[in-house]
Amino acid sequence: MIPKIFQEFFIERKKIEEYRRRGKKIIGTMCNTVPEEIIHSLGAVPVRLFGVNEFKEVYAKFPSWMCSYSRGVMEDGLRGFKVDGIVSSTTDDTKIHLFSSYTFYVKPEFSYLIQFPFVKDEDSFHFFKEELERFSLKLSNFLKTDIDKKKLRDSVEIYNEYRILCSRIDSLRSKENPKVSGSEFLSLMLISQQMLKEDFLQIARDFYREAERREGREDYKIRVHVSGTDFADVNFLRNLEDWGLAIVSDDFCTSAAYYSGMVDDGSIESVAKRYFSICSCTMSSKASPIDERIEFISKRIEKSKAEAVILMKERGCEICGHQCSWIVRELNVPVLVLDYEYPISIEQYKTRVEAFIESFGR
Repeated sequence: MIPKIFQEFFIERKKIEEYRRRGKKIIGTMCNTVPEEIIHSLGAVPVRLFGVNEFKEVYAKFPSWMCSYSRGVMEDGLRGFKVDGIVSSTTDDTKIHLFSSYTFYVKPEFSYLIQFPFVKDEDSFHFFKEELERFSLKLSNFLKTDIDKKKLRDSVEIYNEYRILCSRIDSLRSKENPKVSGSEFLSLMLISQQMLKEDFLQIARDFYREAERREGREDYKIRVHVSGTDFADVNFLRNLEDWGLAIVSDDFCTSAAYYSGMVDDGSIESVAKRYFSICSCTMSSKASPIDERIEFISKRIEKSKAEAVILMKERGCEICGHQCSWIVRELNVPVLVLDYEYPISIEQYKTRVEAFIESFGR
């Protein structure tokens, strides 16, 4: 089931093309701090931009120090994949540079950079709520539609239902004999970010019913939590699993961190509260810039009974570089740091993972 729908909806992006034919506007997002409920309530389709892993055109437009995620998104746009608008936030310098370059070279009709506070206090929250109101107004003007409180409540209900279902599926990979693999779960999460959530819900329900009946995997050598940021390489996770790892949890911005956290009600204030309070993001924390993320990771490790952590450290990613030493120092489980950059040479990682399993596996 998963390989077929992954090919259709993530690789070939068939749903996005279907929405275009129906006259819907496609709004690309570059960060999971962008409140998709607002975009959804205004009648547009929020899709996360992931890009490609092969680079050619981007080298003439982008500095070489930019991370693979940013280069991939930019490459995709330069090759001709178009969205009607883009929205990002000021969570890190790389995303800001990506937003500026994408706006300049790809030229979407609409663009908005949400000003995201780095300090968590009452004044910052008030500012952020007003910022989302400004964003809503500008997007509604672009879409030529009115802001409707009832439609926002309806969108919040759909997204909350989506988050509950994702959590249930996620729990199946935390079983003693995991019924869902890490690569399957990431595939589902990536698919869900390429279509309207109401369209994804039936796919997820069907998958959950099928997965729940599975006996689960017994032949793994160690249970791991995989840590990273904008990670979307399903094949890499599949390789890790083939080498003996059971991926029972993650904190990727594109996976568990994307769906975590409910919106209390359908008000703009509650939407702002959910995104303002995201604790999985390295760049937003009440104390040091990593404390809340460490707590988020630790809780997921405890809940999933993960025995070790694989930390995917992307070269060129300032967030990965900032958080890596903190995570290694603070977590009370073995941590294997895998530096990666595309194109990936898989054999070197296999050697390191096998040595890690030999040291800490069963």
